[in-house]
Amino acid sequence: MGGVGTRKNKSTFTDKPILLDLGLVKLNLSKNMYSSPLDFASDVQLVFENAMLYNPKTDEVHGMAYQLLSYFEMLFRPIQAKLPTNQRVN
Repeated sequence: MGGVGTRKNKSTFTDKPILLDLGLVKLNLSKNMYSSPLDFASDVQLVFENAMLYNPKTDEVHGMAYQLLSYFEMLFRPIQAKLPTNQRVN
């Protein structure tokens, strides 16, 4: 996997560019491409959400993606709590 691809957004069925791996997230981070911590978090979450979307629940990849997403969200909560109220995700 690698780079950016396009898929039909499951909620609106419109084309939406998606991240396919954490390598691109790391590259974007190293190049200061994120304007906020929320943009970074959104991309990381998208990687794991896509892994769950494209792998059946019975697949170990789905299970690992779920665990990693949960772990990331737990680690990100203290960072999000420090952000101004208008930049927080509910």
